[in-house]
Amino acid sequence: METSRRSVIRPAKYDDLDTIMEIEERCFPGPIAYSKRQMAYLLLHANSASFVETCGGVIRGFVIVTYRQGSTTGYVETLDVDPHYAKLGIGLKLLTFAETDMCKQGKHWSQLEVSEGNKVALRLYKKAGYKLKEKLKGYYRYEHGGTRDAMRMVKAIPENL
Repeated sequence: METSRRSVIRPAKYDDLDTIMEIEERCFPGPIAYSKRQMAYLLLHANSASFVETCGGVIRGFVIVTYRQGSTTGYVETLDVDPHYAKLGIGLKLLTFAETDMCKQGKHWSQLEVSEGNKVALRLYKKAGYKLKEKLKGYYRYEHGGTRDAMRMVKAIPENL
């Protein structure tokens, strides 16, 4: 158990699943949230890397990156920060950590999809250097931020991360 009050990013564990789901449901209420079964698969069985950010033992956010064999791209599957801890730079820390993992895995690109209506996430990704690759009409089954459209964004991963 952590006793320090400093921010720590560590690999996610199965024991973190309930807290991760609470954060997911606060960030994405209703049917747009990943189900517990989907999240457990991403954490435990997918070709993925999952990390949580904690402070004083409290999980405040998480990121999951998926990898495809033979691809030079890492995919940011989801990145959530508990709304109780918004505007503390946690999202950027998690994203940077994920990109470092991508570099260690030999990836040269990071890619993600984000709802056109998720203004907070769009600001984060633009600040982190992501660029629009393409707009995806009707990408989501349910509305995210008032739209079903998404933006696919990419970023080159420096080799020296």
